[in-house]
Amino acid sequence: MDWNADGRLDIIVGDRLGNISYFRRLDSGELTLIAEPMIAVAGEEIFLGNNSSPSVVDWNNDDLPDLVAGRLSGIPAGLYLYINEGVAGDPLFNETDTVFCSGEPIELYASYPDFGDLNDDGLMDLIVGSTTGRIPCYINCGTPDLPVFEEYEDLRADGEVLNIYTYIRPSICDWNEDGIPDIIAGGDSGEILLFLGQPLTGLEEVEAEYSLRLSLNSPAVDLIRASIELPSSAEVKSALYSVDGRLQCIESYGILNSGIHTLQMDIRDIPDGVYLFISSVGEETISRSVVILD
Repeated sequence: MDWNADGRLDIIVGDRLGNISYFRRLDSGELTLIAEPMIAVAGEEIFLGNNSSPSVVDWNNDDLPDLVAGRLSGIPAGLYLYINEGVAGDPLFNETDTVFCSGEPIELYASYPDFGDLNDDGLMDLIVGSTTGRIPCYINCGTPDLPVFEEYEDLRADGEVLNIYTYIRPSICDWNEDGIPDIIAGGDSGEILLFLGQPLTGLEEVEAEYSLRLSLNSPAVDLIRASIELPSSAEVKSALYSVDGRLQCIESYGILNSGIHTLQMDIRDIPDGVYLFISSVGEETISRSVVILD
């Protein structure tokens, strides 16, 4: 998206600490970006707690980029709204609001919003990824200048509610350029899934490509025991990270043959909390969230 109205695409991105960063593309022949000051509201940098996930959208139809951002916690709200009160090329945010459905804040954990016109009525609709693995869709029943969400329905594929593990990260796009919105989504499985929109039948799943399978015990006490299936022999390592991205532990298992293997990690010295367990197999990685208890 073009954040500063200079005709070049920029990047707005969240991080594990809860900030929202702006990377401006430079005027050069190469894809070169420079880090600008973090996005601020009323002069203070945005801080959402953990795992900020911003989506840039023209919320009030004034041709200025606004922000809707998710975060790890869903209470007292999972989605925060920042209306741009500046001018083209110079965004300005003075207030923080929340996104509502039926008059109540949307309370989803690890929320990840995206916007698009899903029912071809000219209004932007909202989908939100979260820890549930489902993708609730909030159809906009307001106006171009004032979005209103009164209810939601979980997206379906082949008549069944989509349930894609957890920490789902969906995005609306037109993958096959047929004028019908499609959904591309990732989750903590490490897979990227594509669902092609159909005019009458909803969403149709396209075969997912993957080569690794990983499962583990959660909550975990004293030991993390993970089961990994390898398509061929490879060197395997695992690492444990806190939600703020700090490395807590690392284990190397050497070269393992194809098949199913058990990976263990001693966590007796790791404090209670939610962590990310990442296994690297050769040049590929696969991750799962894990809750650690004493």
